[in-house]
Amino acid sequence: MLWGYAGVFPGAFNVWKGDPVMNKLRFAAEHGFKSTALGLGEMKDPARRDQIAQFVADHDLRISTGAHLKWLSDDFETLRRGVEDFIQDLEAYGPLLRTPIVTTGAGAYHRFMRAPSLAEQLDRLAEIFTPLARACHQMGRPFGIENHGDYYCSDLVELCKRVPHLGIFLDTGNTYLIGEQSVAACKLAAPYTIGTHFKDHVVHPDPKTLTFVIEGAPLGEGDVGLREIYLDLIQRAPNPRGLVLQWEMVPPKTMDPFECLERSWSFVKTLPEAA
Repeated sequence: MLWGYAGVFPGAFNVWKGDPVMNKLRFAAEHGFKSTALGLGEMKDPARRDQIAQFVADHDLRISTGAHLKWLSDDFETLRRGVEDFIQDLEAYGPLLRTPIVTTGAGAYHRFMRAPSLAEQLDRLAEIFTPLARACHQMGRPFGIENHGDYYCSDLVELCKRVPHLGIFLDTGNTYLIGEQSVAACKLAAPYTIGTHFKDHVVHPDPKTLTFVIEGAPLGEGDVGLREIYLDLIQRAPNPRGLVLQWEMVPPKTMDPFECLERSWSFVKTLPEAA
């Protein structure tokens, strides 16, 4: 498995000052991670491409990337061209980035919209994702859709059953954004999971505002159930050894981010096969 860091980058980490892309890569390498995420657009300029590729090679990193088109609003011809362009870029730059997986999301759409309906959304995504998932599979870079507070994991499982080679990029904390029980939802997604945004939250209901309050936590110290989810993933994911587990660590407002980072690593090192 591959441990990485995708975010969140608090100001104390100084990632966004100066050259954010190289800072992000340096942060990952300096803090024990072997993966992060970058867009393929960063590889268009030859000098920039050489700089990134050299750093990736020197530090034995593997960089995931994302295909983010307007899947549910653009016309099919525009999307067809966009998918073809993305596949060409992935073929050209994926080897330089040593890309292990490709991710995507539905954008601003979600299962509770009246139009298009959930069924219409899934139909459209199934049609569009089929050639992209096939191409990524043929390159050995699995393609997965993230649960981003828009669909239940059960919705994405249904989509995976319809699209050969489509997987789920499982965000452990985003289950709470849509009212799912985190452990149960992740168990449902596990047989299709190619990677994760591995994060934790402390949560509680607020009866006065009729809202569900979601706050940050070091990994393993919140309410998500990361240990149980992790143990299930390494047993039931389609390729446990190939899992890409990228942290999205949200430090509590009262905790120094570097302390949160240290405490999170302390937890992760207790997980079987992770240390």
